[in-house]
Amino acid sequence: MDPRSKRLPARPLVAVRGRRLVGAVLTASLLAGAAACGDSDSPDPAAGAGGESAAAGETSLEAEVAVDPGPAPEVELVEPGAGERRVLTYAPSREPATVEVTQSGTARTEVPGAQARVDETPAQTLTLEGRSEPDVDGAQRASATVREFTSVDELRAAQFSTAPGFTVTWTRGPDGIVRELGLAAPADATDVARAAVEIAANAISDATVVFPTEAIGEGARWTVTRQVDDAVAPTRVTTYELLSLDGDVATVRLDQSAPDPSDTLTAPAPDGGPDVSLDVETYEITGSGELTVDLRAALPADGTTESSTRAVYVDPSTGKRTTYDEDSVLRFAGAD
Repeated sequence: MDPRSKRLPARPLVAVRGRRLVGAVLTASLLAGAAACGDSDSPDPAAGAGGESAAAGETSLEAEVAVDPGPAPEVELVEPGAGERRVLTYAPSREPATVEVTQSGTARTEVPGAQARVDETPAQTLTLEGRSEPDVDGAQRASATVREFTSVDELRAAQFSTAPGFTVTWTRGPDGIVRELGLAAPADATDVARAAVEIAANAISDATVVFPTEAIGEGARWTVTRQVDDAVAPTRVTTYELLSLDGDVATVRLDQSAPDPSDTLTAPAPDGGPDVSLDVETYEITGSGELTVDLRAALPADGTTESSTRAVYVDPSTGKRTTYDEDSVLRFAGAD
């Protein structure tokens, strides 16, 4: 049984979105898995390994697939902050902005009777062009189009060479809550590229900072509580602090936790037999980071988030332990 609460779908772009284990930042090991499972339809590493960008006009997209963004989170203001206060709301972008989103990470899985598996995801970067336009009720329809994929790993770069042109769209309220999410893949995209970009799209959507509806100033603190698709700890609590505010540019610090994990995990057996039930000895999910957000842009302008997962499961009938450890990093940086 996979110790993570979700497996990568055999064919991505499913109609119901599975929330990631650690919200914005637990994606690196799954990308490693996507690369591993995509060998059969991957191009020769010598072809396309440079991560060439694709012009939007040269890419034929399939019909957009709507994906369920999950239930709306609960937002609670803890401290309004000091100095001048105002309600922070997103607005349509003035012009497209290009942002580089870089992911990296390491995951280690130990299952009884099998050799430990280590997935290393070297730094890999999606270059995205983002924009947003007005929608109804003060919302915006934001989009991000993949312009380029680069990786220090030539095989990985070749596997994801069909990612350019992939377009992600989402509708967010003025407070940043994502109401709708859609994905449109290039017609010639491989399954591994589809899977990788879908996972990245979920992470980027989750990285949208949600603001309280009350007026806030520097030093303000608020919590955003989400229900996610996790069989052990279905609640994620993100605590934000407004570090600075300069016009439409806000810098926030965030910390994330998964409170009240279950004592047991029940999941389908890999061989299709009866469900497997394990005792949960340890289940710790933490995340932290700092993001710079332009309220008139589709994507964070700058910043880094880090996450870690520590999970230990015990088979109550044998006492055998299954462990899963992961550390991952997600970085946003404006591109020249």
